[in-house]
Amino acid sequence: VIALVVEGIRAVKIVRKMVGDTIPANALPGTIRGDFSNCSADFSNAIKHSLRNLVHASGNLEEAKNECMAWFEPSELVNYKRADEEIMY
Repeated sequence: VIALVVEGIRAVKIVRKMVGDTIPANALPGTIRGDFSNCSADFSNAIKHSLRNLVHASGNLEEAKNECMAWFEPSELVNYKRADEEIMY
């Protein structure tokens, strides 16, 4: 298991785009689910098993904040600034 926090402008939306559709069979190639999973709702229903998912990403900012508190202690989160951050933003 790899747990991480991604912070930045539109971070939740961008990470969800990288992860791919919640139903792996519908995920686009180039996404984590699209490249590394193939489970579909039909298959899961046929074997009477929940839809297996490879990766989780928070659905919104509030959910992300709650999940960060559940997975990490405040001392485990590191803030940093890129050298070019002040120029770019």
